[in-house]
Amino acid sequence: MTIAQHEPAPYAETTDPVYAARAAETFTLRKAGPDLLVLSGPCPRCAAPLEVPLPHMVFRGLDGILSLFRPSQPRPASDVRDEPVVCACEEHHPDRPEGRKGCGAYWMLRISSSDA
Repeated sequence: MTIAQHEPAPYAETTDPVYAARAAETFTLRKAGPDLLVLSGPCPRCAAPLEVPLPHMVFRGLDGILSLFRPSQPRPASDVRDEPVVCACEEHHPDRPEGRKGCGAYWMLRISSSDA
């Protein structure tokens, strides 16, 4: 049995509320150093694996952060940050401009900057 090959999505600088919803369900957040967190998950448009470093965000711990990926647990506005995420995959995407990475998808992902 073989896995069917599909054509890669053509490059398009685009966003959709579905991208943020999918990323909120599938991305994980891990501490990679004292002042570095890394978001990991599949691009919601092209499904390529992504790792997005967040070096400018300092957290006191990780408990409760991942709950922000679940909209059923609201947080106070001062405890939440919208982080821009851009697909920077290495996969081939037709029509991608020279020198660029990714499929062109971008979205905002809500995470906590003070709960952890």
